[in-house]
This record gives sequence, C-alpha cells and structure tokens, in this order.
Amino acid sequence: MMLTIATTASAIPFDTASKDWEGLGEFVALAKDTVGETHLVVRTTLDYGELKPEDGVILVHPEKTPDVDSLSRFMRAGGRVILLDDYGTGDVLLKHFGMDRMATPTRPAEMLRKNPELPLAEPASAHPTVADVGRVVMNHPTALKHPDLSPVLRIRERGDPANAGTIVAVAGAVQKGRLLVVADGSIVINQMMHYPGNRAFARGLLQYSVDDDTWGKRGGKLYLAVGNIEQKGHYGEEESWLSDLRDKGRELEDWLRHVREKGMSGGVSYALAIVLGLALVIWVGRRAGKVHQSVAPRFTRRTPVVAHGGLAGHLAVVASPHASRSLAVLEWKGALEEELKLLLGVRRLPTSDVLLRDLGSRNWLDGRELAQLRNVLLTMSNVETLVLSRSPSAKLSDRDVVSLGETVKNIVKSVRERATKVVP
Repeated sequence: MMLTIATTASAIPFDTASKDWEGLGEFVALAKDTVGETHLVVRTTLDYGELKPEDGVILVHPEKTPDVDSLSRFMRAGGRVILLDDYGTGDVLLKHFGMDRMATPTRPAEMLRKNPELPLAEPASAHPTVADVGRVVMNHPTALKHPDLSPVLRIRERGDPANAGTIVAVAGAVQKGRLLVVADGSIVINQMMHYPGNRAFARGLLQYSVDDDTWGKRGGKLYLAVGNIEQKGHYGEEESWLSDLRDKGRELEDWLRHVREKGMSGGVSYALAIVLGLALVIWVGRRAGKVHQSVAPRFTRRTPVVAHGGLAGHLAVVASPHASRSLAVLEWKGALEEELKLLLGVRRLPTSDVLLRDLGSRNWLDGRELAQLRNVLLTMSNVETLVLSRSPSAKLSDRDVVSLGETVKNIVKSVRERATKVVP
C-alpha cells in the first residue's frame, strides 16, 4: 500500500541512490535513460559557475536557500529550472517570481484510496511536460497562486461549478529561459514512480529540461540538485564582497531556519550557555563593584548664578571663564556711552571725532586723555564690529579687559570732576 510502508533506520528521504520507497533511485535511472548518462550530473554540490545556457537544473525539495540571483541570470541567458518542492526552501524562488503557496482542496474530485491528501492532478494545458499524462498522484501537495504563469497541472474540487481547479504546477518564460514549478517534491520518489501518470510526467520534465528552444539547440547537461545540497560560485557575476555578503546572508537564513525548526545542537547550546553565563557573571561583578555617588534631588540643588535673571545673572555670564572677553568690552562700552550722554545732556552720542572735539572744547579732558579716549573708542568699535558680523572674536586677555576698564574709569572720573566745576 502506497505511503504506508515503514521506513528503515538507514533510509534517507530523497536519496538519489536509494531504492527505498522514498528514495529517488528510479527517477535518477529514468533521467539516465531519457537525457543520457553523460548528460546527467548528480552531485552533492551545485556550482553555478559551471552552468551554461543550454543546461537544465532540477531542484527537488531544497533544504538550503537557493541562490535566486544566479538562477535568474541563468534562466535569462537560456537555461531551464524545474522546482519540485512543497515544504522546502523553494519559497524564496517562488516569491522572487511573484508566486505564493496556498492550500489544496479539502474535497478533491479525484483522490487515491479516498484520501484527500493524495489527490489526483490532471493536465491544465497543452504543455509538453503533460503531453502523455492522464493523471498524476500527488502526495500532501501545496497549491500555487500564479498571476502571470501558465498552469500545467490542476486538482479539481468536488462541487466546483466552474471546474477551474486548483493549480499545483505552473510554467513560464524568463526571457530566453524557462521556469517550471511543481508544488510537490515527492511525486518522483520511488513509490510514486510506480504510477504511470507520475512516470510519464517525470519523463516529460526530464525531456523539457534539455529540449531545444526557439532560439536554437540546447541538449546540454542536466544538473539534479536534491535536498541539503551545497552551493558555490555564481552565474554571470564576478566574485566580489557583495556576492560573498549575499552568500553569508543565505547561510545565516538557513541556520536560523534550522534553529527555529529543529533547535540548536547540544554542543552549540552548551557553548552558548557558558558564554551567556560568563557574560552574566562579568556584568554582575562590574555593576556590584561600581561605587555610585549620591545625587541630590533637583529641587534641593543650588541654582547656578548664571541661571539667575537680572543683573547678577548677567554679570555671571559676562564674567564666566568660558565666555568671550568681547562681552566684557561691550559692557565697558555701554557704561562709557551712558555716562558721557548723561554728562553732555544728549540722548545720542555724536561720532567719535565730534565727541572728542566737543570734550576738548569744554576742557573736560586734556590732550593725553583725549588720545586715550580715542584709542578706547577705536578698540571698542572694532570689537563690536566683530561681534555683530559673527566673525572670530578678538583675542583679548583678562589683563586687556582690566586695563581697558581702568582707562574708562579714569576718563569718566576726569570728565565728571571737570564737568561739575564748569558754570553753565
């Protein structure tokens, strides 16, 4: 009875050399008979760099993420790719070409032994792979959403008035090449090859993989890649850091999928536990040995003078060691101008030349003091110009500011004393 035979401990599903019921020995033998033994390549490693446009690749239940970029370039150049997969990693290739999986009918119109998990699929078009096919026995298949590809096999559902069926195999052109997808990798295992329809369909797939195309003769090699096959090289692309990065990304994706589905091995789990334990010990030790200073609540902290408003805060900002000394010069300038306006009884000071001439005519300053005032006004004017233009501030030291301030105070003192002695 099909699919009820117990497997032996040594049986490996999809083993290309196995004669067991779930092996692929009969499919490989049929491939040798169909395409010729010299044209068939069955290896544990698929080297994309070896592929030529006249070659074909059959992927059966891949367990590692296929190199979709290499396969796409291979097909665009003329190669043919046939994917037989239901629950492997072929989803990556399906999504690349806009396909999705879906559930098969729960009440198929035809099935084996009244088992809906073993539905019978029939040709959905005149595709050459199903030219000699009546019915294909499926084994727990998935179905395909195919917006742009041509249907090849379908499962009709009982009670469906349209009788369109659910598609389980599709085919389409990829520029000069071809892609054919069958949503069941087990239709070519030894047990299923006993059914005439499955065998006829398998022969049609093999012939289609190397048949001539409209652009010329093909007849190249047929590469059969099954299960957990290694991949290397790239088709139509020079080796680069970017291609290596994509390879590492696929390897990481495969490892994460393995961990998600089967968990980590005992050795890896033990090593990871040791690393995490050591990291925890180090973290606890560093945190426990760290001395933390007590921080006073914000509402109890003393407010810095620079944060105060009014005169005190303004003076703290000007006198700050981080502030530009130009600010102090501007403060002296403002104080000098206010004092002179008050003594002269004007609301606005005249230009420097007029001011100096006026102070001299009033005899409020002698010649030496007028020269000092001229230099002070010139220095203050230069500093103010630099500040307003946002140019680099003048290089002034604390000593320069103090000296300037002393000069201003002396001049103001002289003007104030002499101004009060003058009778209007």
